[in-house]
Amino acid sequence: MNTFWKGSVNGKVRVLVTGVGGNVAQGVLKALKHCGLASWVVGTDAHPLSPGLYLADRGYTVPMATDPDFFDSFSKIIRNEKIDLVFVGADTETLPLAEMKERLEKATNARILVNPAEIVRKCSDKWETAQLFACKDLPHPDTVLAEDREGLEELIQRHGYPLIAKPRCGYASRGIMVVRNKEEAHAASMMLGKDGVIQKLVGTDETEFTASIYSSAPGQVDACIVLWRELLQGTSYRVESCLDSALMDEVKRWGQLIGSVGSLNFQFRVTENGPICFEINPRISGTMGIRYHLGYNDVEMAIRQHCFGETITQPTIRQGVVLRYWEELYLPDVSIDGLREGMTAGDKAVG
Repeated sequence: MNTFWKGSVNGKVRVLVTGVGGNVAQGVLKALKHCGLASWVVGTDAHPLSPGLYLADRGYTVPMATDPDFFDSFSKIIRNEKIDLVFVGADTETLPLAEMKERLEKATNARILVNPAEIVRKCSDKWETAQLFACKDLPHPDTVLAEDREGLEELIQRHGYPLIAKPRCGYASRGIMVVRNKEEAHAASMMLGKDGVIQKLVGTDETEFTASIYSSAPGQVDACIVLWRELLQGTSYRVESCLDSALMDEVKRWGQLIGSVGSLNFQFRVTENGPICFEINPRISGTMGIRYHLGYNDVEMAIRQHCFGETITQPTIRQGVVLRYWEELYLPDVSIDGLREGMTAGDKAVG
């Protein structure tokens, strides 16, 4: 466990953000800075070259969340830093932290902000998501398991082409294939096997939206934002706020039926039959760094609920467009080898 030092300790709310090498966690860091409610922010990541380690007040490298040493290492950081709230910023850490949430909270007295493990499992697996939506009678794409050849033939007969094939537990559009004929359908079936699904391709790129909700209790949706988006390599990079009350009401209805707690993200397309959700992220999503510009800051909501005991209400969403761009982080007087060994600005890392 390496430690990266900077900043000073003061104020009331102390938070930790995991997975600070990715855009989700970096969005959380930006939202924390914007709301000004956390005076001490700790970042963790498995890789010492993760930018967020140097944007937080203090950064730690930790084992992977699936590593047997992770629990002891992570809980030690939380205790030593006197953390109040933990924000989960990495998709790959969401389920492990959901499964160890109760143990971590007992060991540290911190609140781990993650959905219940059952919801995380169902929402992270696109086959389970389709079954969940069918059970709740919610609109979703017609879906079959990639290995189900008979089901695939029936799907083709019902909808024709194009279809879309994807990993059951993928993210950021990784492994997604548009299927345009029988040969491609069978190739996708062979490639993905039991680990994939094939779905009806709904809507168009021009009618794709992402939406986030915040629930202070299961089935109680306190706040919602809907965004039209354009994707680049699976990430929203041109975004416009959508003030359509009917879409917001439908998204809230989905959230109420699913019963999530805290932040949850829906990805959907609007079709001639209305909005159809094709993916759920049971966590803070990648548009966190965008949402707060438009008046919706679910990081702030979590702090206000859990630390200040405030009731969360729907914020006023501002009309606007957010365009993403690259930004550089310069670290003076260090080397790549030094950073990998746990060195920053000449200070020896504490292990």
